[in-house]
Amino acid sequence: MLVDQDHELYVFKEGYLRTSSSEFKVDLSNIDDQYVHLTNNAVQKYSENYGTFEDGNQLGYKRFQEIINDTHPDCGVSVYNDIIPQIKDLIVKSMYAVRKKLDPHRRKHTFELFGYDFILDEDFNVWLIEVNTNPCIEESSELLKVLLPRMIEDLLKITIDRLFPRIHKKGRGPARKSTNPLTTISSP
Repeated sequence: MLVDQDHELYVFKEGYLRTSSSEFKVDLSNIDDQYVHLTNNAVQKYSENYGTFEDGNQLGYKRFQEIINDTHPDCGVSVYNDIIPQIKDLIVKSMYAVRKKLDPHRRKHTFELFGYDFILDEDFNVWLIEVNTNPCIEESSELLKVLLPRMIEDLLKITIDRLFPRIHKKGRGPARKSTNPLTTISSP
């Protein structure tokens, strides 16, 4: 999620899920198996099963929807219509909660990229785990080699390109502003 100098929030339209290298079970036999409980790539990449199920233990939204459809065909859950709106709602609520702490001096030409970690329960409810002010942008899978450059390009269009607009050839006019903020948070 990106917040700009005007406190407008932007969520990248694409995303991914991190998966574990070991099957999750609710029992004491795997309580110490860090490859079950921590899906962070810094942990998972040391598992002997890393990448066995998904490249880099990561799934794009489209593939996740296919898995939902295959494993829960009657649930009617849509990643884009049910899960993503929950994610966006939690993002807005979390930013609203800290709005007075975000750039209290209202400096110009600032922005911040945040990495959000969520978890889904068995009923497809989304729960916020943490927000990172220094999200990992390592291209640790083929999926991230596609998504991260797109995300960074969009971030630069929203932030830096506003300050240094592209010069166009005669008769072509300026580039259109193509940003679509999720919401604007304000500090009273």
